[in-house]
Order: sequence, then structure tokens, then C-alpha cells
Amino acid sequence: MKKFLITALSILLVFLIASATYIYVLLDQLENNSLADYADSSDLSDFSDSSDSQEEVPSNDKDLGISETAPKTSKTGVINILLFGLDSRVENSISRSDTIMIATIDKKNQVIKLTSLMRDMYVPIPGRDKNRINTAYIFGGPSLAIKTVNTNFDLDIRHYVTVDFFGLEKIIDQVGGVTIDVKKQEIPYINSCIQELNSLNKNTKPAPLLKNPGPQTLNGRQAVAYARVRKVGNGDFERTERQRRVLVELFKKIKTINPLKLPGLVSTMLPYVETNLSKTEILSLGISVLGFKNKDIIQYRLPVDGTYESKRIDGMAVLVPDLEKNKVLLHDFIYGDSVNDEVADANSSGA
Repeated sequence: MKKFLITALSILLVFLIASATYIYVLLDQLENNSLADYADSSDLSDFSDSSDSQEEVPSNDKDLGISETAPKTSKTGVINILLFGLDSRVENSISRSDTIMIATIDKKNQVIKLTSLMRDMYVPIPGRDKNRINTAYIFGGPSLAIKTVNTNFDLDIRHYVTVDFFGLEKIIDQVGGVTIDVKKQEIPYINSCIQELNSLNKNTKPAPLLKNPGPQTLNGRQAVAYARVRKVGNGDFERTERQRRVLVELFKKIKTINPLKLPGLVSTMLPYVETNLSKTEILSLGISVLGFKNKDIIQYRLPVDGTYESKRIDGMAVLVPDLEKNKVLLHDFIYGDSVNDEVADANSSGA
């Protein structure tokens, strides 16, 4: 019996190593934007020191809008990654970032947090006038978008992941759809979006319209349509809730997938994702997250209620946030005791 167990464990170990190696090779399919002008990995010591990360990790703090006061990953153990969803009407085209989220991976407390940044927040765009925050991506791609978030909220963000709605649809389909509790009043607007997406994807099978409210499994196109709805409920505020809900359900689905199917899933997903995370960093983060004891994703949104004014500027309906208040509240949500621990450590070392 003991010999059998040793043999079985050996086979399992060989399989896991082979799968990890295969996934590592598959990651070559990833569309990588190295942000080659920035290259210092000093604050990503939690990541591997593999040679493939040297061009992909941003370095010039000033160019990325990272201040000396921004909490550093090396001190807090918290890694923030910007997630961009592009509302492209044509596949692979550049557009405004319709969805902006900060994905927070807190290794110390083993928790994932997700913060939506309202696309209509009216903020300073470095090198340009004030504008909606979602315009930064079209003005200067992920580099300027990262810099905009860092400078306005005093963060240390160096990495991003971008997917457009065409890619998100395909990724959701690969995991078998996501479970969403659809409200009755949402159905007409979801169906309107489905019809628009069907017309934009004439070479694919049209997605069926929704008929009934309640919990149900939405395919990729239906889920994307659900995430785009903003003409029902509390406008764009409720839409950010829908977007986070879709990502949370997608993450739950991925975590339940049979490990034997992961290489195939990775192979299918990667062509639709752009990032400056290296292959080693992706594997390292993936392994960490899958091992977290806390399986829930904690959610947040900026601007926080009571910290902004709705205005019309230059013909645009915008949200003008109190940046200082939102920065403090965001830091409290993301870092919590991590920042306090960092300060305590610094004080004790200097005593």
C-alpha cells in the first residue's frame, strides 16, 4: 500500500510539473505590452526574479506617477493591478476604458479586493487638462491610465491587464458561463445589448435573448450585455456593481475547474488578454490566489457616496470627486492594517 501511494504521488507530482511547464509555454501567446520605458522590479520582490521579468516590470516611478509616499508592495505585501475593459465596437480596436478596476491581492491576509473606478470621474490627466478618467487610456494607453490612477490616489501600481468585450465573451464561454441573478426590470435592456452584440458579431451564432428573471447561467455574450447595462437602476453606479459581479462569478467558476482542464482554458483565454505581467509573475500570483483561505472577493467603489458632486462641464455629465477624501478611504480599504504595520515597523527600526 505504501509503495502504491508513493507511486501515485510521484505520478501526480510529474503531472503537476508538466502542467505548470505547459502553461508557462502557453503564456507565450499572451499579448504583452512591456511598458519598456519603465524597468525596475525593486518593489516586486514577492514575484520571481526570473530573467523574463526584466523588461516587463515598470521602473521609473516618476513616469508612472508613483510618489515617495505611496505604500510600496515590498513593505505592505499588497499587490495592486489595474484591470481595463475596453468598450470596443470593432475587435482589437483602441477605445476608452469603459471598465476600470483595481484588483488587490493581499498576500498577508490572503484576500482579494476589487475596486471599481467610475469612468465619469473628472480628474487631472497627467500632461493634459482635467477629463473623465476613462479618457486616459485612449490618450496614452495603459501607461497614461496607470499614471493617472497613481497620481490621483497616491498608489504604487505598475501592472495592468486589458481585455475588450469580445475577449471577455470568449473567456466566459470557455468556463461554461456565469451564474447571475437577473432582475425583471433589467431584461429589456440586457436584450437590447444582446441584439447589438449579435449585430456586431455577424459571423458567430447569435446569443438568445433572456426570457425570465432570477438566477440563471448566462453565456459570454449575455454576461457582457448584462455588464454593459446602465439605463436601469442607479445608472453607472449600478453598472459597476454588475461588472464586479460578473468578474466575481467568473473567478468562482475558474476556481472550480478540474485542474486537468486548466491548460486548455489558459490556451483559449490568453489570445484575448493584454498585460505587462511576466509569465513567471502570472504563475506566481495564480498559485498564491488559488491557495488563499478567504474565498470571497471584497468589493468597493470610487467615488464613495457623499464624496463627489455631479456636474456638467464642457457639455459632459461628470462626477467631480473630493480626491483627498477618496484617496484616504481607498487606502483604508486596500491596505487596512498593512500601512499601519509598515509605519510601526519604521518607527521601531528608527527608535
